[in-house]
Amino acid sequence: MRRRILTSMLVIPIVFGLMAGCTSKEEREKEQKKAQMGQQITEIEQMYADLQKSREELASLKTALKEAEAIPVRKRTDETKAQLAELPDRIKTLEEKTSKGYDALQDKLATFLTTALNDFPKAPETAKGLEIYAKEALYTAEDVVKKAGDYKKAIEILQTAKTYYESIGLTPYQPLLDAMDRYDDMRFITKERFDAVKKGMTEDEVAEVAGAPYYMNKKKDEKRGIVYWLYPHRDGGAAAIYFNKKHKVYHKDFNAVKPRVVNKD
Repeated sequence: MRRRILTSMLVIPIVFGLMAGCTSKEEREKEQKKAQMGQQITEIEQMYADLQKSREELASLKTALKEAEAIPVRKRTDETKAQLAELPDRIKTLEEKTSKGYDALQDKLATFLTTALNDFPKAPETAKGLEIYAKEALYTAEDVVKKAGDYKKAIEILQTAKTYYESIGLTPYQPLLDAMDRYDDMRFITKERFDAVKKGMTEDEVAEVAGAPYYMNKKKDEKRGIVYWLYPHRDGGAAAIYFNKKHKVYHKDFNAVKPRVVNKD
């Protein structure tokens, strides 16, 4: 969304009555746009509520599937077997519904905010639309972190939402600022988070305490059959956490990769 910029002003002599008529017409059109905003934000709020409901249901189904899959085959009841047969299709259908709902909401928000930010920056509807946009930015940023460990990209997503607030003189949505600070910290490993990683932890447990690693920093030693994750230090170099064939931590090294020394001569 790009805000319009007034680049020039053309002055034309116009009969007063005609000018008054034009002004009145513009005012009526603006009033109509303002009225439409109320209807649009109501639709957006409902779309957002529906999307959140679908996401919650999807998360519940995925949890149920994961729990069913964790039950040993010999201990699975008929109910568990039925769940394992039914849940994947239900999840796929709901994922498609959620994806369409997300796309529809984004399109609606884009249209709404293009008008709102340019023509009605101080309207309460604009603030409501921006908050929903910010919440979706937070959701998308978190998804980027979980799937790719790309904290830099996540910060860029949130920065866009923050810029929209600042462009119309509004204080940014506080969770945006909090998440940006958190992601900036998570981009680099700290001794505290590193020390929280213990032998025997699973990959999910490590990601929970140390942070999701950048996807290109997930390495595999084909010869030894092990996986290791690299976590960069803010001042250079990186820590490493090693997983055995059962995908559990067996070793870690805070200074596995030394900072690169630049020869200034």
